[in-house]
Amino acid sequence: MESMFKTGTPLFFSVSRSINDISARDWDSLFKADLIEGFGFHKAFEESAIPGFSIGYLLGRRAGKLAAVIPFFTTDFSFSTLTQGRVKNWILKLQKRFPRFLRIKLLFIGSPIAEELYIGIDKDEDFAEVIAQALREIYKFALMSRINTVLFYNLPEGQDRLAQLLSRHGFCRMEDFPNTRVDLGMAHSAAEYIRSLSRNARKDTLRKLRKTAALERPLRSVVTDEPGPALARIYELYSHNLDDSDVQFETLTPAFFLNICRAMPGVAKFFLTYDGGKLVAFNLCFVKGSVCIDKFIGFDREVSHKYHLYTFTFYNNIEWCLKNGVRYYQMGITDYHPKLRLGAKLAPLAVYFRRLDPFTNFFAQPIARLLQPKNFDPVLKKLKAKTQIS
Repeated sequence: MESMFKTGTPLFFSVSRSINDISARDWDSLFKADLIEGFGFHKAFEESAIPGFSIGYLLGRRAGKLAAVIPFFTTDFSFSTLTQGRVKNWILKLQKRFPRFLRIKLLFIGSPIAEELYIGIDKDEDFAEVIAQALREIYKFALMSRINTVLFYNLPEGQDRLAQLLSRHGFCRMEDFPNTRVDLGMAHSAAEYIRSLSRNARKDTLRKLRKTAALERPLRSVVTDEPGPALARIYELYSHNLDDSDVQFETLTPAFFLNICRAMPGVAKFFLTYDGGKLVAFNLCFVKGSVCIDKFIGFDREVSHKYHLYTFTFYNNIEWCLKNGVRYYQMGITDYHPKLRLGAKLAPLAVYFRRLDPFTNFFAQPIARLLQPKNFDPVLKKLKAKTQIS
């Protein structure tokens, strides 16, 4: 597998099934320096035996030097993941009788749990030519794996060059669940940030915080780089949150919560909230530079509403961020109402996909418009109506 992009120097592509075939130094040379979900993040995911995903990396080498890294994964995807409410329940019921109904094996470019799509290409390479050759190799691999659909997963705004290239190569665009991000601006404390919210949001937040502060036994917060003996309880809370979520793509293993700390030292941090000696909430965050990604959460169902744990942990996490020079607090996808109320803004993400059969690819775009998350999520539907998103 080769391409003559530079005179006399071919670019060879190969598929690796492990990130251990890539050195951390080579990885870092191809990806942007401020990337949080980098080598350690991918290594932790790969080594944690997450069910349902087969991980791979398309590697491009020129004269023995690594010139491109394109992470990908394959999975058996259910379209119920994109829907909510009655439509989701309808699909799930039919899948019990017809297991392959609206279920398809897909090849995703990206990572199942990364915030956005990251591709590493050497700055001296011709980006468009590398992508063109890489697509040919991806198509070959997909067809050999009996996969007829390729997706570039979670492109954020700002990756216009890649988006334009994919459109040129016959990919259809579909809006995905948007991310959410809080800009803490010039606030010096969480209290000051809360004062910047809308009148109703400010009153509601302060009311909840006062009720939590008035508890007979105050909640206690701890920030740590290791889960330690709290691991089992952390995973229990994570599992409860997963069960209550309308959108489920991956199910992490307990090993992930250990591996991520070892693979991302100083970056992965557990924000733990205790009621006496009992852990009632956790946030696993990734912190680097001016950004904190609130990646995974879990709350004790029995006291979550009584203690207003969502608001309490948000306030404490914001306070910690401001004390540690963090300006942007990223809150993830779904559950948009409380996030927007607390000042988060939507950060659009898109999926670019192509059916390898030209006939079915022709009909893919209208189907994709129907399955966009904004057609099912109640908050996104309301925003769509207000802004007349087409």
